Amino acid sequence: EPLGPGVTGLSIGDHVALSWIPACGACRECDRGLPNLCQTHLPNLWAGLMPDGTRRMVDASGDPVFHLAAISTWATHSIVPAFSCVKMPDVPFEISALIGCGVTTGVGAVLNKAKVAAGDTVAIFGGGGVGLSTVMGAVIAGASRIVVVDRNPDKDAMCRSFGATDVVITDDLTDAVSAIREATDGRGVDYVFDAVGLAAIESVLLDCLAPAGTAVLVGIPSTGTAFEVGAAEFIRREKVLTGSIFGSADTARDFVDYAQRYLDGRLPIDRLVTERYRLDEINEACDAMLTGGVGRGVIVFD
Repeated sequence: EPLGPGVTGLSIGDHVALSWIPACGACRECDRGLPNLCQTHLPNLWAGLMPDGTRRMVDASGDPVFHLAAISTWATHSIVPAFSCVKMPDVPFEISALIGCGVTTGVGAVLNKAKVAAGDTVAIFGGGGVGLSTVMGAVIAGASRIVVVDRNPDKDAMCRSFGATDVVITDDLTDAVSAIREATDGRGVDYVFDAVGLAAIESVLLDCLAPAGTAVLVGIPSTGTAFEVGAAEFIRREKVLTGSIFGSADTARDFVDYAQRYLDGRLPIDRLVTERYRLDEINEACDAMLTGGVGRGVIVFD
């Protein structure tokens, strides 16, 4: 397809992954090395508009079509800003698609935000695509204990295959906290990640932590969701509570890095794919996602 006027650094036929939080490179957040928090274009992107506030597509009736995060999804064609495109190594398209969201979100939360070090202990709530990507990040970091909590018994073997040392199958959060502490001889973990986005889970994260441990919120709950923490315990043990959006990523750097790790056999992204669907099977794909029975389903256009 043709390139727009003024586009540089890209050529027709380039293999690209699309970043749904593009960075302008000039705002204060970008200057501070936080491109995933770039505020220049976000108001328009969340409104379904292009960075300049316009819409570039119409439907068969001539009505304007909104662009999800300026890149759209579940479509055979789209118009995207040049700065949303990251040129990729020669990896399968489905690998680029997974790097473009869930893989970067999970791996980056470990490597970029938490900065887990070799020997640290980690717990992860959620064994879906983002949770498994968080497991992969913990493996890369050299974590000595990786505990995954999920309510689906079918997730046990998959979580272990990605590197989890312990898998806790329960929907009782009190039991989950007890199991995490037991796995660390009562100390608690150095880092705990919520890859689900439920207030009930977020409210117990600090209970999982060792002194000076860090809880990282990765899964995004509904707008307005709130949860309580015990302030005294939080202060006395100097625990940390933080968030990570899109793996705290510099996508121009991290997309390529994760693709190369995949090619080198150090990031088994392909094993996340448990189902493939045609575009006209999108409703079945969404149903499977909601049941929590798949690692990652992908839409294929072959």
